Amino acid sequence: MRQDFQYTYYLTLVFLLATFFSINYSVDLENTWIDQYPEKTVRIFLYFLLYGFGYYASCMIVSHFKKVTDFWRSKRFWLFSLFGLGVLSIAKGFPYLPEIMSSLQQPYEVYAWLYRIATNVTSFVIVFLPLSIFYAAIDREKSGVYGLTTKSNIEPYLYLLLILIPFIFIASLQKGFTYYYPVYKANTVSEIWNWPTYLPMMLFEFFYGIDFINVEFLFRGFFVIGMTQILGKHSIVPMVVIYCFLHFGKPPGEAITSIFGGFILGIVAFYTRSIWGGIIIHIGIAWLMEAIAYFSKQF
Repeated sequence: MRQDFQYTYYLTLVFLLATFFSINYSVDLENTWIDQYPEKTVRIFLYFLLYGFGYYASCMIVSHFKKVTDFWRSKRFWLFSLFGLGVLSIAKGFPYLPEIMSSLQQPYEVYAWLYRIATNVTSFVIVFLPLSIFYAAIDREKSGVYGLTTKSNIEPYLYLLLILIPFIFIASLQKGFTYYYPVYKANTVSEIWNWPTYLPMMLFEFFYGIDFINVEFLFRGFFVIGMTQILGKHSIVPMVVIYCFLHFGKPPGEAITSIFGGFILGIVAFYTRSIWGGIIIHIGIAWLMEAIAYFSKQF
């Protein structure tokens, strides 16, 4: 913070985020406007416009206040940024999953359960595999495949997770929290398929948690560690902006906290060159929110 902080710089970033935050939650930009095309390819294009504007607008702010302009003329910058934004937009706007899942001809409850799991599996195919191939074929920098390094001390993050538990509990008292969480909804899959009652929930939560590996791999791995070779420490701020945009379909409180969480995890990834801390925090928070929401509704 001492190295990076400037009042005008950070106020401009706050203004950018506040403007888009207000637009999204006043007109319901993502849930009403973009998601009105659930099974059309144009949805990918609309997400690309949203994330692309956020990313390049924040790069312009960085360029202006930090007096760094060379990256605009770098082919590597445009190759990396367009590829990353393309992967993000396809993952967020992938329009073909409903049709694929409908072809299975399952009862609605099974369909809804399978659809959420398939969304997380699809994210692995769309995010993790392309980024890994991109690293092997084009990048080849010593980044431990965008932060998936074996040299990482995870103990501090476990303590941090314990510290966060009271704050998660306080957040669970908000009205919007119990409306959105738990993400896993009760269903009759176990009865239809003659499974133990706990199995559908455990499978759902497992794939729900695993999906956060893809999130960290893309945002803290590719957009911070991968882009560091081009933008240096300035790779953190543009990542934070589009990471906030990613949360526009969720409760406002979660979208706001994603700014601070994304900033902290971005700094950690930049200095440690590892994303394992972010993965532990992300999965831990997600599962804690699920558990707290589940028990709050039960009791």
